[in-house]
Amino acid sequence: MKIGRRLKYITVIVFFVLQLIILFTINDGRNYVLNKTILTKEEKDWLNKEGTLIYGADNNAPPLRFVNKKDGRYKGVVIDYMSVLSLELGVNIDVHPLLWENALESLKNGETDLCDMFMSEKRSEFFLFSDPIYNLRAVVVTRGEDKPIEEMTFACQKGDYVNEWLLQNYPDLNIVFVDDVGSALDLLLRGDVDAVAGDEPVVLYQLKNKEVGEKLHIMNEPLYEKEVVFAIPKSKPKLLPILNKGIAAIKESGQLENIQQKWFGISAPIVQIPDYSKKIRYFVVGLGILALIVIAMITWNYLLKNEVDKRTREVINSKNDLQITFDGMSEYIVLFDLDLRVVNINKSLITFLGRSKENLIGNYYNKVLSNFNSNDLLHMIAKTLEEENSFEKELILQNNYFIVRTYPLKNTVGRMKNILVVIQNITKEKLSERQILQKNKMAAIGQLAAGMGHEIRNPLGIIRNHSYILRSISNDEKIDRSLNYIDSAVERASKIIENILEFSRLTDGLKDWFNLYELISKLLELESKTLMKRNIKYYLDCKENLMINSNKESLKHILINLLSNAIDAIEENGSIDIIAYKKDNNVFLRIEDTGKGLSDEEIENIFNPFYTTKDPDKGTGLGLYIVYNEVKKLNGDINVSSFNGKKTVFEVVLPFDGERMMV
Repeated sequence: MKIGRRLKYITVIVFFVLQLIILFTINDGRNYVLNKTILTKEEKDWLNKEGTLIYGADNNAPPLRFVNKKDGRYKGVVIDYMSVLSLELGVNIDVHPLLWENALESLKNGETDLCDMFMSEKRSEFFLFSDPIYNLRAVVVTRGEDKPIEEMTFACQKGDYVNEWLLQNYPDLNIVFVDDVGSALDLLLRGDVDAVAGDEPVVLYQLKNKEVGEKLHIMNEPLYEKEVVFAIPKSKPKLLPILNKGIAAIKESGQLENIQQKWFGISAPIVQIPDYSKKIRYFVVGLGILALIVIAMITWNYLLKNEVDKRTREVINSKNDLQITFDGMSEYIVLFDLDLRVVNINKSLITFLGRSKENLIGNYYNKVLSNFNSNDLLHMIAKTLEEENSFEKELILQNNYFIVRTYPLKNTVGRMKNILVVIQNITKEKLSERQILQKNKMAAIGQLAAGMGHEIRNPLGIIRNHSYILRSISNDEKIDRSLNYIDSAVERASKIIENILEFSRLTDGLKDWFNLYELISKLLELESKTLMKRNIKYYLDCKENLMINSNKESLKHILINLLSNAIDAIEENGSIDIIAYKKDNNVFLRIEDTGKGLSDEEIENIFNPFYTTKDPDKGTGLGLYIVYNEVKKLNGDINVSSFNGKKTVFEVVLPFDGERMMV
């Protein structure tokens, strides 16, 4: 009786919930089932009669649509969308890359069937428009000049809607028409125009591809944000409702978001703000389904138990598939029992350890993870055993960074039976992060140095001018001597400022001929105060006319790091010898210091990232790693030798002409 009453109450509740579902879905007029309705027979017959549909659009508007130069294929967000649309409608859609103005003309003449574009009054004379596909913004790119739009000369793609919008809002605007946005940006870089207007994703892609983000700037306010639709010839009105059904089906399935994540990442710039009312409807649907499940659980408990047993057997039978997935993970994964013996281990860790799986299964933790032996790791495993919770921690092991995660695995009754340890090497990510920070810091220092140099030069110029005036009106020998001291100090300060500006200036990665002797001399001038303060003598052996074809900024960075390390190694009361000479087609640079020297272990690891013998607040372990990579980028080589307790010698060998070293 109690079960009967309970079923009765639940049935009434479910009936009420189902009524709400019907109210939310039918009244909205756009329920999921209708959006997924199969095409009518007439629509199918029309498509069969038409055969293959042809989509023609711009051939160079990445990432929306473009022809890949490497493989010649037509790719992009919209091309992927056309593939999905083809599957939804069950019809073959050919994609034809064209110049944009030719794509518009082909659509007018009926040579193609559809093309995505903005709606406008002018275009509505020739085309019919579908429901919206996605949103796009138009932006303006300049070289940073602060000028009103009406006073600028623009470069825009031929046939683009942005031309129509600009002329409608700024009738007297001067526009230069080009084939694509990339060509427009080239005109802007050369100074032939003042601005470029185009679709935001295309502009961002081209700026990144051309690596001109520091030279060109996007204005804060977009020109407009509009919906993009499919345009079809007015001669094919029957195609319009077919396309609208396909668009609705794609929106409901969420496939557009997947395409955008593929091309733009998680934050897609052409996704509209979600309709939360639809999510509320889905939530109500979920409640109804949950209620039905409750009824099923009460009414058909025995059958459900049999189904669970069946699924359990299927899980057991799929063990091999799970092992393949387990072995395919790039992280190091090992499964321990409660005695910390290995139960399972994935292929990545087996390969790293260089042992067979049979040799590892059954061994204790300390024998398997000896390469990762750490009190922190052992503490994490012990804590997982004790608290039966997951833990995550970043550890430094053998000069590498790792993310270590531990997970308790429980049996069907909730008791812990295993511990899963996942070790992920994140050294490359850490290195990239620190290099970016270092690059940004050096750029900031360069800007600061340039500003300080300008501010200091002005008062120095005033001092120099007044010294000249005083000298011209004075006949006193003492005053002249004082003015000589002033002029000498001003000259020295000017030279220091010039050196600081020279060594903080950012340039590109191109190679050019320059005087090596002058570069080293200026570097020693910069360090002269530190060398004098620590009583470190230096000797430069280099011909004054020694030239080299290389990247000056990279070589400057290499020398600064090596000289700084030599000074730190000596601390005080020592000497540094810098020897530079040309032999065959190579230029040799030797930096010798009388510091404390290096052990064999330090020499072996000295070029590894994050390896340092200095205190934590004095070194990051990246200096010599960066030096090594910069030398290799210059097609050179670097060696180090040391006599422990006496001296250390770094030798850099670079090609004289910047091409290849003479072996």
